[in-house]
Amino acid sequence: MALVSLNDNLNCTQEIPSVEVVFHDMSRAGFVLAGIVIVLASFTFLIYIDEVLFLRKVPQLPSERKARYYFLLGLYPVFSWTSVLGLFIPRASILAQLVAICYLAICVYQFFELIVDYFGGKKKLFNMLPDHGIPLKSVPLGCFLCCFQDHAKLTRGNFLRMKKLVLQMAILHPFLMFVAAVLEANGSYKPGKIALDSAYLYITSLAGASTALAVWGLVMLYRLAKEPLSNYHITAKFFSTQVVLVLSNVQGMILILLAGNNVIKCIAPLVTETRGIELHHLLLTFEMFVVSVVARRYYRKVADLRHVILPRVSDTDQSCDECSDSLVPCSEQYASCN
Repeated sequence: MALVSLNDNLNCTQEIPSVEVVFHDMSRAGFVLAGIVIVLASFTFLIYIDEVLFLRKVPQLPSERKARYYFLLGLYPVFSWTSVLGLFIPRASILAQLVAICYLAICVYQFFELIVDYFGGKKKLFNMLPDHGIPLKSVPLGCFLCCFQDHAKLTRGNFLRMKKLVLQMAILHPFLMFVAAVLEANGSYKPGKIALDSAYLYITSLAGASTALAVWGLVMLYRLAKEPLSNYHITAKFFSTQVVLVLSNVQGMILILLAGNNVIKCIAPLVTETRGIELHHLLLTFEMFVVSVVARRYYRKVADLRHVILPRVSDTDQSCDECSDSLVPCSEQYASCN
């Protein structure tokens, strides 16, 4: 990050500085800000380690669900530290974004699978929601694509379509970010440049469409599951993931466009043409710390063994149907299995 002391009326530097230049020209205020950023990123990582150690001590929690929790909670330190790297090594910013976006895309799909896992699998989901229609008019695309139909029947085919909407993001986003990294190395990718010959315009448009479709598929499943999974604090967990999705995409795009149109001026400490990305990374470090603290509170609710964390019996095991239903309180499950 170009944390240097320059006059406010200086123009933006054309060249993205190297890490040596960043630290050589860093002002005293820049060092203080850099220290705060590193401390926050470190605390975010320590919160994640604390959660992992806590979850490992919960023996009743199925290993598959533990793995999903580890993956989802890792979203915050991954974004925090990739943002730190993007700040201090500006030339590697696109690579840092590539790692973060790939991880986020997989996390969105993992959250979809976590909801299914809470029901005890797809078979249980269909059995528990036989009369529930899929709310097609869900944000962000439902109001535009489903003007004449509010709901669709929950069938295996429609469920698979929702799953594909989420899965495509996990495939397409990493590919788009890889293309962006290759084009930037060639000098053809300029963040914030909106023109018909700009690769940024097309890559951003495709990424935005992919994100909107994935969010639509996930929101439809979330709205189906919100009431029956209320004991899992599914709403808080859903929004702790969606906040990262919005911040990483919408906030970044807005700041890059504002900087590209000189709405965000070249004022120290942001004095390069990539100041929009730098500001985005800086804000993400603070935001990920706050979101990780909130997420920690609700993922720790598994300590309340009244509900959620007994291993489910396989769908093919008919010896104890009560225990295979993960929505039955644990006290009742113990009674029925013993």
